[in-house]
Amino acid sequence: MRYFCLLLFASVMLHATHVSWYGDFEQARQASRKTGKTLMVLLAKKEDSTTATLLQSCFMNQPYIGTIHKYFIAVLIIEGVTRHYPSELLYTLTYPTLFFLNRNELFTCKPIREPLTANMLEDLLTQCR
Repeated sequence: MRYFCLLLFASVMLHATHVSWYGDFEQARQASRKTGKTLMVLLAKKEDSTTATLLQSCFMNQPYIGTIHKYFIAVLIIEGVTRHYPSELLYTLTYPTLFFLNRNELFTCKPIREPLTANMLEDLLTQCR
């Protein structure tokens, strides 16, 4: 029964239609160090329509969601709400901004501050692993 549940859980994760976000940077960082996966950090502002649009258009119902789950630890940080995150490392005046960090918290590619499309994100997932 245990193996069946694990298989069912894995199947659901591989076919998930949305990104499973961490809301705690420290937990995400620990998961990244443990698994070796890249941190994909979305820094957003509370109640921002641009962020809501981005989450719907790029992080829901896209064919690359399985790739995100396989290679990345996704973290959603809400500026002014999320208390503990390296604000000096993830500094921006543009929201939303997407950061990619390896398990040692070094950038794997430059922060993405321009408007992001699903096609752009799909390309970034390959470049920023």
